[in-house]
Amino acid sequence: MSDLNGASVYILGRFGGLSRHRIRGMLRGSAARLAPRLTGGVNLAVVGHSTANTLLSSSRVMDVMEAVPSGAELMSEVAFQRVLGLAPPLPDEPRTLSVDDMARLSGIEADLLFWLALYDVIEPVNDQYAWRDLVSAREVARLLDAGAGFVAIISAAVTLRRMGERLCEARLMVGPHGRILRAMDGEVLELDGQYALDLGDREIDIESLLMRAEEAEMEEDFDYAERLYRIALKLDPLNPLTAFNLGNAVDAQERKTEARHFWHLALEIDPWLPEACFNLALAAEEAKDYAGAVALYRRALAADGDYADAAYNLGMLLYEQERYAEALPMWERFIRLDPNAREAIIARRHAAECRLRARMAGAGRTA
Repeated sequence: MSDLNGASVYILGRFGGLSRHRIRGMLRGSAARLAPRLTGGVNLAVVGHSTANTLLSSSRVMDVMEAVPSGAELMSEVAFQRVLGLAPPLPDEPRTLSVDDMARLSGIEADLLFWLALYDVIEPVNDQYAWRDLVSAREVARLLDAGAGFVAIISAAVTLRRMGERLCEARLMVGPHGRILRAMDGEVLELDGQYALDLGDREIDIESLLMRAEEAEMEEDFDYAERLYRIALKLDPLNPLTAFNLGNAVDAQERKTEARHFWHLALEIDPWLPEACFNLALAAEEAKDYAGAVALYRRALAADGDYADAAYNLGMLLYEQERYAEALPMWERFIRLDPNAREAIIARRHAAECRLRARMAGAGRTA
């Protein structure tokens, strides 16, 4: 799928550093929409890297995969980011290997190659593979032979990808309990380069934890979502989206002050997280701190120029303060970003009034 024009998109899992709200805003320009559920109308299903740890080991993930409509396209997270313009294009390199070639030369069965492609371990184009895809597949085969589980290998590949590396570029080894570790200068390290720690027989899967928290939030089980987000934040205190989502779960339970604390925490971790700026702007409006709300809406738009809701709210706030010259570009931006929204009628009417008042003000100065 080269474009998303009119697509109904369902995302399985979550994207690191990219909220659903922001994805929804980015889809507006192509008249696409983000489907909340996997129904027959979905024609594009995107598999997020966050599901890697539950791949094949979770009946729920497999049930969802089987529920994908027969005519829908499956797409990997990175491929979807490329369509959105958030990831660089694939390198221009010869792709002369077929699926049969890959299976024969790597020793990896074709059905496993499908999963490797779905998690961006290998990146075929029209079912044709490059030499580096074969090298990655051979590394998967080596790790399988060394006793690593297929799920652990894909999870390691996803982690390395976030660090800008490919599976075949790191010197990997299989440690106790099938953990995949990195060998470097005679030392055994974690994938991120930290010294490996003995965690016993059980490790906590943060991505699965966050996935369950988001599902609970979507089902409006905010108390359970809060508990899961709190655990995840303790395990990974530098994840701004976890702090942001925890604030949302708390806010849904009418604990406004506590919610603002977590949104501020999200901004301390990532000063330009637009959704946190937006939520804090709403809170500032409720507290009648209009100057603070204006500053926060502007900050949200500085972080994400396509944030239609922030443009609309800022336009309305400036309009109500009779700052018509400042409100006009906000109305115009909102209309450009979301021309079919119900609020676009209000935006057009207020934009016309702002233009009229600007002309009247100009005529008064001339007189």
